[in-house]
Amino acid sequence: MVALDRQSGQLLGYLDALFQRLVLPRQQAEQPQVECSREEIRALIRLGTSGRMIMSDLAAALGVPLSTATHTVDRLVDKGLAVRNRSEQDRRVVQVEMSERGKAVQAMLRSKHQAMARSWLAPLSAAERNNFLELMAKISARARPESERTMEETG
Repeated sequence: MVALDRQSGQLLGYLDALFQRLVLPRQQAEQPQVECSREEIRALIRLGTSGRMIMSDLAAALGVPLSTATHTVDRLVDKGLAVRNRSEQDRRVVQVEMSERGKAVQAMLRSKHQAMARSWLAPLSAAERNNFLELMAKISARARPESERTMEETG
């Protein structure tokens, strides 16, 4: 476990160095024109992948109460990033989706993320890139929040 703790510290150091190099130096002009909370970003990501959703499905997908999802969507609508529509079949049903502005912001962020990913992979050989991607797939499939770790894992 000592080696794992040491290596975890190393990993955090590397991630911090990446953060310092890639995120902090950005000029203000490069930042998106809209500031969003973590919950708003999560909602936008879900809407971007799922398209139009009813509010209860969005709340379930985010793992939050309907009132929280509604408040989050209120803020997204106020920022021009999402729109609400009433269902034609049942006027009681409210559907939400990304606005054109929301789609444009998402496309800009996706482009920046793609450029960042390229900058991470560019220094590696083709074999190293394949190994790195295999390891990242393994990590992303098995990583869990601290609250879900077992006593055996925590020591």
